Amino acid sequence: MNEHRLNRIPPFFLNVERLPLVIVGSNKTVLDVVTSVCSSSENSEIRVFDLEISEALKKYAEKYPQIKLYNRNIEAKDLHDLSLLIIATNDDEYEQYVLSLSRQRNILVCVTGKPQISDFSPVSVIGTSSFKLGISSNDYSPEVSSRLHRIIENSIPNDIDGLIERLKFVQKDPLMNNIDDELKELDRITAEYLDRKQKPKDSAAELENLAKVNKAVQRRANIYLGIIGVLVFLGIFSFIIVNFQLWPDIKAFLSEDNHIFYKMLAAGFFAEVVAGSMGMGYGVICTTILLMLNVAPPVVSASIHSAESFTSAAGSISHYKLKNVNMKLVKALAPAAILGAIIGALALTYFGKHYGEIVKPIISCYTFYLGINILRNAFKNKTKNIRKQKSAKKLSVLGFSGGFIDSFAGGGWGPLVTGTLMKDGRTPRYVVGSSTLSKCLLTVTSAVTFVFTLGIQHWNIVLGLLIGGIVTAPFSAMLTAKLPVRKMFIVVGSLVIIMSSVTIFRAIF
Repeated sequence: MNEHRLNRIPPFFLNVERLPLVIVGSNKTVLDVVTSVCSSSENSEIRVFDLEISEALKKYAEKYPQIKLYNRNIEAKDLHDLSLLIIATNDDEYEQYVLSLSRQRNILVCVTGKPQISDFSPVSVIGTSSFKLGISSNDYSPEVSSRLHRIIENSIPNDIDGLIERLKFVQKDPLMNNIDDELKELDRITAEYLDRKQKPKDSAAELENLAKVNKAVQRRANIYLGIIGVLVFLGIFSFIIVNFQLWPDIKAFLSEDNHIFYKMLAAGFFAEVVAGSMGMGYGVICTTILLMLNVAPPVVSASIHSAESFTSAAGSISHYKLKNVNMKLVKALAPAAILGAIIGALALTYFGKHYGEIVKPIISCYTFYLGINILRNAFKNKTKNIRKQKSAKKLSVLGFSGGFIDSFAGGGWGPLVTGTLMKDGRTPRYVVGSSTLSKCLLTVTSAVTFVFTLGIQHWNIVLGLLIGGIVTAPFSAMLTAKLPVRKMFIVVGSLVIIMSSVTIFRAIF
């Protein structure tokens, strides 16, 4: 720190109304000094010597008759009755002349911008009837002090006068036996005041904690409302069945295809639990299970996409309302994904019908590969490897590939598209929201394409998957918080690999 920048002037408050003040200068600092002095001592006698007095200073001086303006340089005769002098000139020769005259007469001098040769320093004063606070910038310019003045003035409590009066009363209280009792009482009042000032912060913390509690309660209430909604739906559904004697028809429907509805109910339940805890795997698990049950590949994909149309639509609406969707990203992904989904559905319908025995092991090999990826996720390093973001053209290629594979293989959009976008270093919330909306569009497109190519012949599978997922949804939030994610990755990845291996083995042998 430079030695000359240190302010070694001890602070004193002077009654300027008894000490005439002379200011010599021709810059904006003069007006700042005059304004500062008059704001704290309205009756101060101030004389300003300047060859070019500014219009702003003239206008200000009209309010205070004790301010005298002299349109000339100061002379020796002007210093005979002075005690304080402020020099604010840019003329070094003139400054040295005035400084020399002042030293000869023992006048206290302040040279603005040069605290190292000054005898005193003007301060900006904040105060009320009870106290005064002087602010010095410890710098060259009083302009800094004026700005500090505004900052500190706004931070002074409105009830500071009341506190000062209480402290004064203690000092005058005749009941105080000695100085120790007086100090203890002063400390008590001060601590009490500071504690009261801290309460708003404590209240803010309490409100924050209350908001967290309310959020947790609301989350739990939503779960309970979901459970109640499911129970009400089941009750109404049961009433309709009994009232209209629909049970025989429903029983026959549920018994079709070797009671596959119940198997799909369990598959939908398990897939929803996994998807809720891992954020992926619904299509992979459903595809693997259906292939293992010897369901034709076109029916597998058609059933999964029909069931996913409802869940993905709900998820897309939620993400859109929460503003998690980047429409530019959706426009780059969705059109190509829709085209890929249509081509994938048509290709699967054709090859599945004519080359079903070949398509099934191919899809199983793909699910086997996805199972390995799920296992890798359980052990991979969490360090992010951010890559350069893809252009719109490459995003379209990615969307087309994801749409084709998802439609042809019954799943795979998440690991391929969402995973790739995450690795590109994009914002996760926009990746998930935009990917979900694009997935919804391709899912609906794929489901509609399968309806036109295959017809409606797999509703027992669709309803099983859909109801299993809906019934599980209210519990997914609770299960997600309690299930160990890494172990879930290991278990699910292992199951997918084993079931895919069984399907491949059956197809080959």
